Amino acid sequence: MLFVGCDWSDKWLDFAVLSDTGAVLAERRITYADTPDPVAEYQAFLAPLARRWRSAVTGIEDTGILFARALAAAGMTVVHVDPTRAARHRSALGIAKSDRADARMLAAMVRAGVYRPVVNSSPEAQALRTLTHAHRDAVAARAEAAHSLRAALIRIWPAATAAWPSTLGGLRNAQARAVLAAAPGPRAASRLTRAQLAQLLRQAGRTRTVDDEAERLHLLFCRPAMLLDPHVEEAESVRIKDLVAVLDRAVSRAATLEEDMHEHYTRQRHYPLVARIPGIGPVLGAYLLAEIGDRPEERFGSGRSLAAYAGVAPVTWASGSTTRVAFRRASSIHLRSTLHTAAFSLAMQSPGAQHYYRRRRAAGDAHATALRKVGRRLVLCLYRCMSTGLPYDDAVAFNYDPGRPDAPMLQRRSPLDPDEIDHARRLLAEPGATVVAVAKLLNVSTQTIYRHVLGRPRAA
Repeated sequence: MLFVGCDWSDKWLDFAVLSDTGAVLAERRITYADTPDPVAEYQAFLAPLARRWRSAVTGIEDTGILFARALAAAGMTVVHVDPTRAARHRSALGIAKSDRADARMLAAMVRAGVYRPVVNSSPEAQALRTLTHAHRDAVAARAEAAHSLRAALIRIWPAATAAWPSTLGGLRNAQARAVLAAAPGPRAASRLTRAQLAQLLRQAGRTRTVDDEAERLHLLFCRPAMLLDPHVEEAESVRIKDLVAVLDRAVSRAATLEEDMHEHYTRQRHYPLVARIPGIGPVLGAYLLAEIGDRPEERFGSGRSLAAYAGVAPVTWASGSTTRVAFRRASSIHLRSTLHTAAFSLAMQSPGAQHYYRRRRAAGDAHATALRKVGRRLVLCLYRCMSTGLPYDDAVAFNYDPGRPDAPMLQRRSPLDPDEIDHARRLLAEPGATVVAVAKLLNVSTQTIYRHVLGRPRAA
């Protein structure tokens, strides 16, 4: 058995090989610029050292770099040495900081068993994780582009920021981007006719009430507004047009990555299990599977370890008669943020999760704490389902009997309060009133009027 320590940098890799007795067998530096394939050169370096060189254990501080991933893909054993423990070990032994000394120290730590085995997910799960991270970046870039466009509009044309409601996507709406690209300033927008606005809306994909929307925008753009000098406004319009183009590319990029991510997500082995969980759609489901992987038993060993990795298991500090429970910060940031959103969605769609959340809130927990506890139930249930292959059962996840009269029931809050419902009924009683007009007046959907005001589904 050979024990190898690898100290990496952006230019080269330093290796130190120890035997079972701790003797240094060989040392080597591989420079990226001198070899097209460092993995092949590393294997050739190990081959003369021992007959069983393929069983060498290579310890490295960052198993996410390309060399470590390619080495694992080639069938070699790669283990993770915690950088913090390595730094403490170096300080305790008084070892001078250098690449060669670090490689020797890492090899000694691997020989002593001071490492964590790396259990990689399947190539399909790794591909999904790559796409989900790319989608996260694309969504963040899309939000940044929308904020930049909104900030630029406030400088020259504040009325445009409120022209499209946030319920329809705000400035990310395709209709908003089409109109702003054609008229990036207040003077240009005021010169647009109703026919031109209607044509822009149709080009953006709108098919219903096009003329009404064009009339609304025309009236909004023709209102008196604060105007700058024409030369300054023209320059600001050029800036806004460029920001609209940036937002267009960001929206298109996020949509394309979401399609690719969904395609990989549906091919995952545990996709049928995750898809059955209420409130977990394709995006959240892909995020969860990407961070947990498809081998949770091998990777984590237990549901409690997975909960700790996700940051939803508390840390208990005890000394004498003092006990303190604290939030776990050492965790996966991506999985922790995904679980926060997933727990909120689950509490809106699952009767057991909603009842559990309300019970924790009544006990004095803050909103984030209650959601974190719902997320812990969710991740423990996910571990059980993925380990056993059993489908999700809300009654088992939140420990209730659905057959009992006091079983939790899903409670939905009406989007309209009683006064608004009475007002809507009075409006509908007037001659010529329509459901569409009343819904637009109250800023709700027509389905809300049918269900909560008229008391019947839309198809009735």
